Amino acid sequence: MFARALRATAVAVTLALVAAACSAGNARNGETASSSNEQRGIPSYSGEPGGAPSGSARSSPFDAYPKAHVASPEQVALARRHIKHVIFLVKENRTFDTYFGQFPGADGATYGYTCDGTKVPLVQAHDSTPGPDHSFAGGIHAIDGGKMNCFDTLYGGLALQSYVQYGESQIPNYWAYARHFLLGDHFFTSVYGPTGIEHLDTVAAQTGRFIDHERDYPAGQYGANGIPREYCGDPTERAYRMRRLSPGQVHRVGVLENQARPGPIFHTFASLQWPCIDVPTLPAELQKAGVSWKYYLGHNDYVETPDWITYWHGGPMMKNVVDPSTLIPDISSGHLPAVSWVVPNVEVSDHPPDSVCAGENWTVDVMNALQRSPEWRTTAVVMVWDDFGGFYDHVPPPHVDIYGMGPRTPLLLISPWVKGGTVAHQTLEFASVLKMIETIWNLPSLTTRDASASDMLDLFDFSGEPVPKLILKPRDCSSAY
Repeated sequence: MFARALRATAVAVTLALVAAACSAGNARNGETASSSNEQRGIPSYSGEPGGAPSGSARSSPFDAYPKAHVASPEQVALARRHIKHVIFLVKENRTFDTYFGQFPGADGATYGYTCDGTKVPLVQAHDSTPGPDHSFAGGIHAIDGGKMNCFDTLYGGLALQSYVQYGESQIPNYWAYARHFLLGDHFFTSVYGPTGIEHLDTVAAQTGRFIDHERDYPAGQYGANGIPREYCGDPTERAYRMRRLSPGQVHRVGVLENQARPGPIFHTFASLQWPCIDVPTLPAELQKAGVSWKYYLGHNDYVETPDWITYWHGGPMMKNVVDPSTLIPDISSGHLPAVSWVVPNVEVSDHPPDSVCAGENWTVDVMNALQRSPEWRTTAVVMVWDDFGGFYDHVPPPHVDIYGMGPRTPLLLISPWVKGGTVAHQTLEFASVLKMIETIWNLPSLTTRDASASDMLDLFDFSGEPVPKLILKPRDCSSAY
């Protein structure tokens, strides 16, 4: 216990030192492009040239990007014929092992390891369970250079709060979708955390070099008026962002991440900057191409994605940002757009400590409405969780650049055209969902991440009979424990 307390204290001190040491200035060290994607004009994941240095794999602290599926022209043609709607549903703060560690045939675990090497069981979680730290720094600490053993050092995790798990009886409808449709067990978040920047990745395949959303400490991040997270609406707000790095500095950051030392990263290679960026986004590309889209945005203090983007905040694209209460009416009335991002209200997003039962019931209501509508036959729903929430997972994420990837979350792919009853083991991330959309609607890549990602079309079978509908009954949450 003393060792865990000492490590957790070190984490807290690191974050405090990071906050105190960083200034709002900007370094102007130019990064250099090295990948073939960049040579073709596709920006790196960071939105700036560079991201991972050139050189041999032996000398690099980074992993090669995992081999991705690229659909044949015949597969693409079938996908365009059968899929007219994609719903990208993003829930909150759960790892794969937390929800599906016991799922038959999946790469799950029922125990984990602490930072001192102790093997501990993943005990039964409660319907309302608090979540430990899941920041960018927290993700680096928990992953611990791929050892996946320091979740017990996270703030809020000293008493092993990270090491919990739900069984099928606690989330029966999520498991029913996984058994009937498709479950992905190697879907990783695109960055180490947290929520705010993860959601940037779901529309832009990058975070614009930001490694945190705004927080109340250190003071001043909420700007002169003290109103939190107005982003482009308040030029005095600040959040932590990587400076522009040389290849050597990128290499050093990668080494520090492998050593689980985020403190020097924030102190030396990041600074507090205005979280307002001008980067390409998939909604903007869809709009330009005349493809219908909506961003169904619920109340969540940490998800204000449109307000991070200069041309989206307060611009004409805001008319496509709507309340998620309009999703079922849009489905039922035949007004579902071609591409939808869905961010539920936080109380039904599975965000700890909110009720998992309530979040699952909300999902069931949406899926039932979709399957009862004419849109069902031409729709694919990609449901994921936005970050690890501070919870344990045993699979090391690929370390492809200085931003991640982060720990696994579940992937549920729900459509009449999926390979039903399948557990898919392909390595995927948020950029893979964007790549699928880009492939179906013939849109360009945004960054090297989505250019390199799998298009996910190998998870579908367009040649056979469609998977039958699965109408489920919402649960009585009064007895959920």
